[in-house]
Amino acid sequence: MAKNVDPRLTSAMHALASGQVEQADALCRGVLQDKRRDDLAMALLAQVCNQSGKYVEALGLIRNAIAKNGKRADYHGLLADMLATRGDFKGAIGAYDKALKYQPQHPGVLAGKANTWLRLDEPEKARKLLEPYMKGGLEDLTIATVFSKSLIALGEYDAAAAVLLNHIPAENEPIESRRTLYFVLGSAMEKAGEYKSAFEAYEQANILSLSGFDQKNCTKIHDDLIVAFPVNKFSTMPISSQEDDTRVFIVGMPRCGSTLTEQIIDAHPDGIGLGEIEVLQNLLLNAKTGESFSDMWSAMTPQSLDVIATQYLESTNSPAKKIVDKQLGHFQFVGAIATLLPKAKIIHCTRNPMSMGFSCFAQKFAPSTNAWASSLHNIGNFYNEYNRLMQHWEELLGERMLTVQYEDLVQDQEAQTRRILSFCNLDFHERCMRFWETGRTVLTLSQDQVRKPMYDSSVLRHERFGKFLDPLRKALEL
Repeated sequence: MAKNVDPRLTSAMHALASGQVEQADALCRGVLQDKRRDDLAMALLAQVCNQSGKYVEALGLIRNAIAKNGKRADYHGLLADMLATRGDFKGAIGAYDKALKYQPQHPGVLAGKANTWLRLDEPEKARKLLEPYMKGGLEDLTIATVFSKSLIALGEYDAAAAVLLNHIPAENEPIESRRTLYFVLGSAMEKAGEYKSAFEAYEQANILSLSGFDQKNCTKIHDDLIVAFPVNKFSTMPISSQEDDTRVFIVGMPRCGSTLTEQIIDAHPDGIGLGEIEVLQNLLLNAKTGESFSDMWSAMTPQSLDVIATQYLESTNSPAKKIVDKQLGHFQFVGAIATLLPKAKIIHCTRNPMSMGFSCFAQKFAPSTNAWASSLHNIGNFYNEYNRLMQHWEELLGERMLTVQYEDLVQDQEAQTRRILSFCNLDFHERCMRFWETGRTVLTLSQDQVRKPMYDSSVLRHERFGKFLDPLRKALEL
């Protein structure tokens, strides 16, 4: 590290490595207030923004850092990481190659490029890229982890686990690197049929995950949403005058089969999926007045609803006849959606709560998101709250909302596909039965699943883990 690095940036690096994203953000912004052209501060803040989901700001920052200091391999590598995050895999490979031009053996860049090959469903290319470093004993934890992922993709589960076991406990590594190690190890062990070892790896990964889930606050928020949209008064509440009937909202918990449902609609010639966009929740946040959501909504008029609805439609415009917004967190805003866009279609994707809950526990979510997911007990409590609110929306909307059960979809694909398309007022099309052939870039955690034909191996996945999941069963009262 250069001698003239601002000490606040050193602190920001440590904060980011330990998962303290907000602290790192504040430190970097403080430096940039004093030194507007500090390229390291821009690059670090870009990394922070990327982890926080502020992708547009992140891209602008890292490109400005490269413009100031274009020969740093880590800057080009970070740009590549961001492009890959947004699905520009071709651009990412080009940026990784530029980084390797300046530093041919940069471990983070090599791992990032290999991971992008994996996202392009090219595991053999990923393995070949990293194999020389593995054979020479030159790998760091990041390279070892991505190499293991390539072995898993190639079906070499025991070999993948062996690579990672050699790096445990990795106590001096950044928390995010250790989290990734244990989640990948869990996946390798699970696929190898070693369920006890798999659970132990997933458990260790979640111990390293920041939690802080506030059950009481979650209940309070949902109570307020139910107050905001009472069943006995909903039909007389103000609604927008918008007549748009192109929008389809998919809501639910993570790991519920929502990406599969979106992909089916996107495969239709008249459909398009926008993915997990945050336009609506940002508009609602900007419009918020009062102490609570119910305070805000009680002050809404048809005119104010029209303003929000128009802004949403203009921000998500497409020539397609059906436009899918798959932001799962909108399960809290179903009542708002129904009043903002009265002709919108709402699809609720759900799944066996034990399978869905365990799938969340076994999945590495982005830092500082889904705080409830790092504890089986909290997962169960969150599901109960989510389910309570969804039951309210079902009572409120009736046939205006379609529930799609994941298990039904994978066991009777054609019948459920026809049901989904009919609800969206789309004619059946054979392309929807071959949803994996669209070539569409999927950015959610289910990206691997929707690149393949329908399969049912994830149905009742939780049963393989038996008593280890008792805390989840107890919370769900099963």
